[in-house]
Amino acid sequence: MPLRWQEVAVPLGVVLCLIILKQVPATEHLPLARTAGIICFAYAIFLALRLIQGEEPASVDGWSELKASPVEYFGGVASGIFSALLLAAVIVNGGTPHIPYAQMAGGMALSIAFALGAVAIAFTSLLIQVRWNRATVEHKSGLGKVTRFAWIEVASCRSGLWGITITAASGVRITFSPFHSGAQTLARHAAARARRNAEKAAAVVAG
Repeated sequence: MPLRWQEVAVPLGVVLCLIILKQVPATEHLPLARTAGIICFAYAIFLALRLIQGEEPASVDGWSELKASPVEYFGGVASGIFSALLLAAVIVNGGTPHIPYAQMAGGMALSIAFALGAVAIAFTSLLIQVRWNRATVEHKSGLGKVTRFAWIEVASCRSGLWGITITAASGVRITFSPFHSGAQTLARHAAARARRNAEKAAAVVAG
């Protein structure tokens, strides 16, 4: 699958920001170079996992269903591990006099950021369920909320920074990760149905 521009821009942007911060006197003592190295290593693993990402949805009891990909599992687990390791390092070295306070604060901030990333991945990718059949598309959130509408209601399908969004004529939306196995299949189907629905609506107005 071709890479989306966000998949290239985001890691490059983060590394560029770290390089810039390394030149700022107020932040040059933080472990920014080490962080940039971790990000580059993680991105290399991400690219490798993208090569084995499945393209087809799963079939379950007459429904086609999206499945979380290895990329998403890796992202969630790696973020959780990095958060735990950084937190452990801060706790163990908290009383060490030769370690600057700013460096400890930076480590704690990174630990919190990785923890938030793990939670975000879990609730936007790993714990959700997106499935569809000939008549209906359905989304179940990580908190159990179910959103459902018929294909004849689909008004648009757009890919954005935070995922792919299918919007019904009523304004109800379903958003899912583009990294899910089968995500592009669902997106193409939704876009085709949106065009078909728009053509039918235009024909009704013209008639």
